[in-house]
Amino acid sequence: MLSLPCKVGLAPLAGYTNSPFREVSYEHGACFAYSEMISAESVLFTFRSVAKMLPSLDEPFTGIQIYGSDEKQVLKASMKLQGYGKFLDINAGCPVKKVVRKGAGGALLKDILKLERVVRALKKNLGIPITVKTRLGWDKDESKTIYYRLVNAGVDMVAIHARTVKQAFKGKADWKALSRIGEKPVPLFLSGDIFSPKDAIRALEMSGASGILVARGAIGNPWIFHQIRALIDGNVYSKPSLEERMKVMMSHLGKNVEFLGEKRGVVEFRKIVPGYTKSLPNAREFRAAFMKIDDYESAIKLILNFFGHFQRSDSF
Repeated sequence: MLSLPCKVGLAPLAGYTNSPFREVSYEHGACFAYSEMISAESVLFTFRSVAKMLPSLDEPFTGIQIYGSDEKQVLKASMKLQGYGKFLDINAGCPVKKVVRKGAGGALLKDILKLERVVRALKKNLGIPITVKTRLGWDKDESKTIYYRLVNAGVDMVAIHARTVKQAFKGKADWKALSRIGEKPVPLFLSGDIFSPKDAIRALEMSGASGILVARGAIGNPWIFHQIRALIDGNVYSKPSLEERMKVMMSHLGKNVEFLGEKRGVVEFRKIVPGYTKSLPNAREFRAAFMKIDDYESAIKLILNFFGHFQRSDSF
């Protein structure tokens, strides 16, 4: 069984949860996190292309998420990766067509026996905990069956996004579906539609899950982790001031630039900007302006000017 530091973690999110994103999340209360989804094939044949996706040795509690359809490839790649993360996670839920077409990700839910064999092989050959992040089922809720089949295969933790693979991100996550699983011999974490601390508490109450994974709700909103933990502990949580939003946004941008290089770091940060400026006046114009720049100095000036407007208006 995987012993996690607390009940709130950062879910893997392709294209987002790189090292800087994880670092900011840890600073604001995430107790564990996953790498971005890594292809088993790329680990074996183009390892240099995935090197930057691997967690550093000083990250608190980060696991590596791997995906693939060939059982032998997944095992070989996982054995190569086990020295880099605190645990290894099998992606059995990704609904992206190019992943599913290859028989990986969510497609594994059409062949649970294969998924079981992969878990058993990893448990036999690796010396770290093995987890699975999956969905309710391929096109209907089979979460109870999936959970117990994985438990019998020896999995250390299961995380379930409360939608089917066919749903992708359409409709609402069915948090209550997980309540039908009953007793939980290994931790069961829930993800899907956790956009606020209150969402997390409702999801835990409705599902009976062991804990929560936050994905899209953490984009430009790292405070959500501390806030959820506060509510779980029965405490009142605080919202970040505008000044704090500005400082954390600039810090996150700086980490991105340091990690990816100036131009790519600024360009990649564009998709995170909406989260940090959500619900603020004139945010749309600010985002449009940010889309046109690709250097760090201009980005910082733009951020300072945007938030400085509120300061000059006595809005802090």
